[in-house]
Amino acid sequence: MLKRIVVAFLSVVIASMLWAPAAMAWAPAEGPLFNNPKGNDAARYRLQLRVEKAIRNAPRGSKVLISTYLLDRKPTVDALLGARKRGASVQVVLDGGINTGPSRRLKFMLNRDNGKAGKQWGPDNSFAMQCAGSCRGGGPKQAMHSKFFAFSRTGTARNVVMVSSANLNRGGATLGYNDLFTMRGVSSTFATYNRVHQEMARDRVDGNPYVFHREGRFESQFFPKRSATRATDPTYQALSRVRCRGAGGGAGRGGRTAINVSMFHWGGERGVYLARRLLALNRDGCVVSVIYGAPSNEVSRILRDSAWRGGINLYDSRVDRNGDGQVDLRVHTKYMLINGKYNGDSSSWQVFTGSQNWVKGSLTGGDENTLRINSRPAYVRYMNNWNFVRVNGARKIGR
Repeated sequence: MLKRIVVAFLSVVIASMLWAPAAMAWAPAEGPLFNNPKGNDAARYRLQLRVEKAIRNAPRGSKVLISTYLLDRKPTVDALLGARKRGASVQVVLDGGINTGPSRRLKFMLNRDNGKAGKQWGPDNSFAMQCAGSCRGGGPKQAMHSKFFAFSRTGTARNVVMVSSANLNRGGATLGYNDLFTMRGVSSTFATYNRVHQEMARDRVDGNPYVFHREGRFESQFFPKRSATRATDPTYQALSRVRCRGAGGGAGRGGRTAINVSMFHWGGERGVYLARRLLALNRDGCVVSVIYGAPSNEVSRILRDSAWRGGINLYDSRVDRNGDGQVDLRVHTKYMLINGKYNGDSSSWQVFTGSQNWVKGSLTGGDENTLRINSRPAYVRYMNNWNFVRVNGARKIGR
């Protein structure tokens, strides 16, 4: 009798041990994630922690693609080196201006088995390289400004792509409001990000660097688009597809299309024509609302004049927290939300996000990536974030 009890007990223990990995299985949640630079460490570093967890869950034989403008986090480097040690292929592209202790350590450790200048990758197919200006064609005065993190496998998920406004650095957590959008099971999207990442790692002009890819409800674009004009600017084209009247199916505001923008750097010729396009849509009946973080004087004047005349709804997110005369907190997101009549659909829910600021260099010069998401749930969560920042991190300008 005692023997049967012991055997039964051991069977339960063994079964629980066998099932434990499945119960503890992890996959990154699909959809958007936002940080709060005014919160605790978990809230501030929410995006970096998500990326680092995905890196730590990348198994042997998987591929990890990292593209970031800034990198100063030791935990990120520890996670990347741990993934390489497990047998994952870790491939990192950085801007040429990065020179932090963690980035130097990453380059040294990943490139030890590589050829000259890190161009011939070693047996583990891992590397960390810096572009001389823009990687894919903007020239030495431009930047590698893309921010995407892609995984052939992480946890139980395959073909995972994360697009963000945030870098893997302290400032991305503590000095700005940022977003991260995760796609899972997007095989052709992962393949496209992988192809572009390999082109970036070659650090040379290779034909036309602009790339467009669509899979399901997602559209990805990669820049620079060197010959772009206002007419061929994808952001201007998106705004040209908006119709301000006739929204229905629960979309819009009382039959009018709503456009919400949260934009960090906004200026120059491109910034001006995008601002004026928004004002024209506002005059046509669209409900236009803007939070800005780093506008040029001219863009600020254009938007403020409209706000004071009762046109657009405008909010300034810039804060000097320590009184030293320097802005140290603001929106660093670069997203636009369209809800209403868009591209012939009277009940459209669109999110445009990514790394691209509304300046010319981000269009025609630097490496950038953007993502359009055709999704009502995604729109709602982004709109909740927009309102959170409006209430907790911005002041109203105008009437």
